[in-house]
Amino acid sequence: MLWTRRRDAVILPNMPMPESERNEIANRQQEQMLRLVSRGFYNELINYGVKKHEVVKVASHLLDHLMEAGAGLDRAATYYNRHFSLATLRDEWKTGKRLSVHEVSIEPLANSLHVELAGWLDAPRVRSSFVEPFPGTAADMAAYFSNPGRSYFSILYQGAPVGIIGAEHMDEAAGRLEMRKLVGRGDLRGRGIGKRATFAFLFYVFQILNFEKVYVHSTDVNIRNLNLNSQFGFQLEGVFLQEIRVPEGRADIVRMGLLKARWLEIFSKEAGSA
Repeated sequence: MLWTRRRDAVILPNMPMPESERNEIANRQQEQMLRLVSRGFYNELINYGVKKHEVVKVASHLLDHLMEAGAGLDRAATYYNRHFSLATLRDEWKTGKRLSVHEVSIEPLANSLHVELAGWLDAPRVRSSFVEPFPGTAADMAAYFSNPGRSYFSILYQGAPVGIIGAEHMDEAAGRLEMRKLVGRGDLRGRGIGKRATFAFLFYVFQILNFEKVYVHSTDVNIRNLNLNSQFGFQLEGVFLQEIRVPEGRADIVRMGLLKARWLEIFSKEAGSA
């Protein structure tokens, strides 16, 4: 059987199989990704005020851009490996528990950041973006982050804390964990801070912990979110339909996974400057 179902989620079995079957699964996986992207794009168009009858015109314009782009269509798939490589990361883990990419660093989460973190999470849209919410108070966060199944870092930009990134559900036997990230300073979002922190964290997971897999859960089923993850090498693993309650009703959960071998294949080469 090529696909198994669990709680409305389509997932891939972890067992040897012929090349033809792997290709068929990959094709189905890609098709599911395209459906997700299409739905997310449609919702974004409606949110921007595009009328339903105008969506067809948008599709026509997309075809025009497709014809114009021509041979440049595959450039997005190699975007991050032109900006990041193992050589771009400054590894000071043994001497100072710090990993840096350009002006962004990660280091073990300081207790002093709990109060500021509680303020960042106070915005309902930020708090609801996580599948499992963080605690609501600084006092509760102390116990939360001390759990041995978690490993969190402060994200520093030019030496100042601006967010957090870390691991949930760490499974040493299986060599896998879930990644979660937040750039709390709203005025600094969109500057590539989260991308650099992500690269440093993935280095920590794959090169220092020697884990084999990182996965992410997201309620944000839109083009930008899926594209950002895929450019780091993440691949769609499944969709959990109507998995959680949200203020608007219920929401789907997307899971994407990244294997160490794929990450090394993408980022072990020299990169240009970002």
